[in-house]
Amino acid sequence: MFHKVGYLVATGTPFDELVGVAEGKSRSSFEATLDDRIKTKLALTDTALSGLSYESAAGREKASQALLLMNVETIRKMKHSSERYSFSAHAAGTWSLEHIHAQNAEALNTGEQWTSWLRLHRDALVGLPLDEDRRRDLIRRIDDAIPTISRETFRTLERDVNEIFSSGDEAAEGDVHVIDNLALLDSRDNSALSNSVFEVKRLEILRRDRVGSYIPVCTRNVFLKYYTDEGAQQFHFWGASDRRAYLEAFRAEIGAYLTEEVSEA
Repeated sequence: MFHKVGYLVATGTPFDELVGVAEGKSRSSFEATLDDRIKTKLALTDTALSGLSYESAAGREKASQALLLMNVETIRKMKHSSERYSFSAHAAGTWSLEHIHAQNAEALNTGEQWTSWLRLHRDALVGLPLDEDRRRDLIRRIDDAIPTISRETFRTLERDVNEIFSSGDEAAEGDVHVIDNLALLDSRDNSALSNSVFEVKRLEILRRDRVGSYIPVCTRNVFLKYYTDEGAQQFHFWGASDRRAYLEAFRAEIGAYLTEEVSEA
């Protein structure tokens, strides 16, 4: 009950409205009403869920609602646990809808942003399984470029860095802006991090987790490859198999709140 009421309040339903709805109802009746309201609030079919896109304001809003519900439901359905979803921590954070793996940094347009992006990816290169000569050469090029970075130099390095940090199966992944490549992340207005590849964000999630920062459970699961089958693991990369597993987990967690597909006559 806590989680269902909390989700509705977090997505804009006034608490006193729900208090009024509860009056005169049994627990089971009130809970059924909450379920109906969540379903109405979400207003998504399975097809619509898989097609939610970052590229429109309406898509971002609906994707944020779906992601929050996935996180809430994941905690609510945990067996042998008294943990509750922290709506207070959620409300206190600056959560934004982020690409799990960003394939380009076109949004970055200042020398400070380019330098920050290159340093983040330089640090991530250290632990990447990579030919040592190739690693050393790219690190040298980054170090040489940073003091006098230019747009042309950055774009060249960005292309080469993204090639190394990509899984190699992006062609099979489809649109990078849809829900199976999105997660809730507190980017703290860090545009360089927002436009970074999976491995850079994974390392940042681990760093924040070590110092006790609040990280939504599904965001943590994504970057720890919780949803991906063991046989398909590519620990440092986010690929097509990861995206398929993530979408299946999405369906499993919030499937009860999806509406039926409307068949065409």
